Amino acid sequence: MTAPKEGPLRLAAVAIDCPDPRELAVFYGNLLGWSIDEEESDGSWVELADPAGGAKLAFQRDPDYLPPTWPEGERPQMLHLDVRVSDLRRAHEHALSVGAKQLPQPEDQIGANFLVYADPVGHPFCLCQG
Repeated sequence: MTAPKEGPLRLAAVAIDCPDPRELAVFYGNLLGWSIDEEESDGSWVELADPAGGAKLAFQRDPDYLPPTWPEGERPQMLHLDVRVSDLRRAHEHALSVGAKQLPQPEDQIGANFLVYADPVGHPFCLCQG
């Protein structure tokens, strides 16, 4: 596949629905060490800027938000973030200290090089060693 004639496409942001965008942005900012981009944020949309210059992580207000029930499946996860870490044990402690909740490890992945968590509003994410 070739790039469109106007140039290569570039991912600008990954947006996550939630009931309170600023609250969830603060959680992920603390988890990742990223800062809120106040110029791009308001009451219904908050962006975190990647200090390395990658795509932003954005949070948008959804007044009807219902959290995923993963792994039970009633409301499956629609997306999850994988966060690469150099020290899984330290990252685990850090994630818990900023408000993450550890979720059950998938049965077929016991002893794998990642751990599964939920953010404060229930979105699953993984910390991945390596």
